[in-house]
Amino acid sequence: MSVLDFGEFTDRAAELAAIPLYPVASYMPSAPEQDGFCFLYANRAPFVLGGIDPPEQNGGEYYRLDAAKKAEYSAANASLADCTAGGTIRFTTDAEEIFVRVRLRSAVLGMHHFCDRGVYGIDVYAGTGNKRKYLGEMMQHFAESPRENEGRLSLPAGVNEVMIELPLYSGITSVEIGFPKGCRIGEPTKRDILPVAFYGSSITQGGCVSRPGNAYGNIICRALNADCRNFGFSGSALGETAVAAYIAGCALSCFVMDYDYNSPSCEHLSATHEPFFQTIRTRQPKLPVVFVTHPFYDDPTEDDLARIAVVRQTYENALRNGDQNVFFVDSRNFFTPEFRDLYAVDYLHPNDLGQMSMAQVIFPAVQAAVFKKK
Repeated sequence: MSVLDFGEFTDRAAELAAIPLYPVASYMPSAPEQDGFCFLYANRAPFVLGGIDPPEQNGGEYYRLDAAKKAEYSAANASLADCTAGGTIRFTTDAEEIFVRVRLRSAVLGMHHFCDRGVYGIDVYAGTGNKRKYLGEMMQHFAESPRENEGRLSLPAGVNEVMIELPLYSGITSVEIGFPKGCRIGEPTKRDILPVAFYGSSITQGGCVSRPGNAYGNIICRALNADCRNFGFSGSALGETAVAAYIAGCALSCFVMDYDYNSPSCEHLSATHEPFFQTIRTRQPKLPVVFVTHPFYDDPTEDDLARIAVVRQTYENALRNGDQNVFFVDSRNFFTPEFRDLYAVDYLHPNDLGQMSMAQVIFPAVQAAVFKKK
């Protein structure tokens, strides 16, 4: 298996240098000064929220679906949409240090196969384009409590774009970022492409990585310098029409359809897979769609092979209908057969290595889809 090829790094140093920066004191504070830090809410300018609709446009909530239509979703989907998987907050600053405070809600607790950092922690990166450095030295402070976490982080010298990746299996009430008095802040650089969306199971949502940045969708989107719209719903991605309708209304550069793991039977998958795709295709006739089958940690069973055939049938039907914006990824290529036990925590949910290996195989298809290299 080859190492994930990000292609040429797209450092945006020149663009970053041209971004106007303003004194932090010129923005409305979210709280009184603390230890010399001025705090701002991260859902306001100059911060840019990615992967999730802004709360002020979605019922005041950090919510992955339409908050006004919760009654149309299954109870599980409506609840799990609180989780901020795929969400990011980006900004530019000349601060040498920042203070991040995250207030959480609805953390999915009691999962003995999933560490707290992966459930309700955050990750912080500095850099632009797809050239970003993980600032991991103090990240343990952001998984001490399922209610509120805070900590101070040192930044590289000079002007930096900072990206915070939000919790995978927890909702957030607010994020505040503190800056030393006298420093300056501004908007981040532009993304290269529209967001990439992923629909699927707990695996798609990020189970069971050690931290948010290691979910395969986040890995792929960092490589593409794109926002990640993560529509992974743990145990409840059943091909629901209401979810398909919401995704179909999103502005996207590519859609990865990866939900067959949660279908209770091959018959259910057969009844829902193509209709789900057609809901997307009717609304967005030219949107590239990548079909993915679920991971295997042993030789596939007859049911596994039947599910692969269902997913491939949707793909082949689209090709026969003249659709040139569809792609297929066979999950039997995800893991090296001799070491399959190393890729998962429970022979179901990929660990960091497993999610990275999935990204290795899915990334070329997404890249080809986005840049029309088929």
